[in-house]
Amino acid sequence: MAGPKKILISHSIGEVRAAVCIGDIITDIRLYRDHVPSYVGTVFLGRVSKLSKELQAAYVELGDNLAGFLPLKTLPKPAGKKPRDLTTLLHEGQRLIVQVVTDARNEKQLKLSARIELVTPTVIFHPHRAGAYVSSRIRDPERREELKKYGHSLDLQDYGLTFRTDAQHVPNDDLTDVARTLILHWQEATKNIKSCPCPAVISQPSDPLEQILREFVSADTDEILIDDSALLGRAKKWLQTYFTKKVECAIHYSNKEALFNRYLVEDELDSILSDRLYLKSGAWITIEQTEALTAIDVNMGSARFSNDREKQIFTLNREAMREIFRQLRLRSIGGIIVIDFVDMTDKGDIKSLQNFADELMANDPAPMQRGNISSFGLMEVTRSSRGASLDELLISKVQKRKNISAVCLALLRREEQEAARRPGIARTIKIDDEQKKWFDLKPDLLEQFTNKTGSILKLEVE
Repeated sequence: MAGPKKILISHSIGEVRAAVCIGDIITDIRLYRDHVPSYVGTVFLGRVSKLSKELQAAYVELGDNLAGFLPLKTLPKPAGKKPRDLTTLLHEGQRLIVQVVTDARNEKQLKLSARIELVTPTVIFHPHRAGAYVSSRIRDPERREELKKYGHSLDLQDYGLTFRTDAQHVPNDDLTDVARTLILHWQEATKNIKSCPCPAVISQPSDPLEQILREFVSADTDEILIDDSALLGRAKKWLQTYFTKKVECAIHYSNKEALFNRYLVEDELDSILSDRLYLKSGAWITIEQTEALTAIDVNMGSARFSNDREKQIFTLNREAMREIFRQLRLRSIGGIIVIDFVDMTDKGDIKSLQNFADELMANDPAPMQRGNISSFGLMEVTRSSRGASLDELLISKVQKRKNISAVCLALLRREEQEAARRPGIARTIKIDDEQKKWFDLKPDLLEQFTNKTGSILKLEVE
């Protein structure tokens, strides 16, 4: 992906929306609704309400009718040997600092961690983990070594820092300012922790703007376009604190054409509602989310690349894979994903397609893993996602109901049973227009009813 990186932030009544464009490609979209807030990153002082030995987990009350699920493996590492039963480290009623890592979804509670991380574009602050660390994505050996030495030279006061990828492009003095700000912020937030009310929010409340900036601002950001002047002021203040070099990138968008219309984000959102997602070649894919997994199917459609069948299928699958991985990131789809490619027989093509998947996964900021393509043409992928996907936010799932044939035949069975109890008495079924059309196409059914029961059956449209 090449081209300037723009972050688009649009504020409207009841909602803040964000999108990321790299060149002319939209890579990410996020929707934050006032009535369904996202708590990802929020740090709470919670109270343990229940411990589960079977799950090695705790249930934590967070206040305001919120509760979360805490896997005990995320507790700060205790001194000495770790006990086999982690529930011995806590007790019911205990006050505990936790952080939301995944929003509640599909009737599941918020997922929590006790290993707190305050994230900025350049530095991650670890209040419960001492030491200085460097992201493995910083490949320059000289800069890695420089950051290691610099980190160890800081007075971290038993706290910890991880220098993120973008730290390699930032002067050390700026990193020092960010580190000091984070340390002072944490000390202020927790100075009265033993006496403050519980449960309570103690850091990083659920603020959409801050979540957007933490997630998307990076060294390669060229513009941050914001259509609300109040949000713009807050964004500049946040950037001045955590990524000074990017303050000038924040710009007020005042064009009469709506921001998301100007950059075709509305069109991208509309495409999510379609049953089929067509590719440039004429092939198409379908994406269907269930509670258990996301199923993606690749279809040949009218695509024609070559007269060679194997080359045709490989080229189609490669085109589809590129779009599928873009859609996973765009829609923020997580969990288990099963992709059904058009069957290939050439082992070299299969290996090449799997290698291409690895390239695409490396460009996705979310952790991903994949399996090999099976003999049935299926690839299983797992992807981490912290919030609801766009499908969940935009699409209303239709509840299953009986089709028109099942409904009309059930009406006939009911009247047949009534006629058996009261033979010879005419029966009347009240039906709607759709049911009338169904009966009109099957006039012999009324005659069969009379022959079997001896009663006349009439239809009455309500």
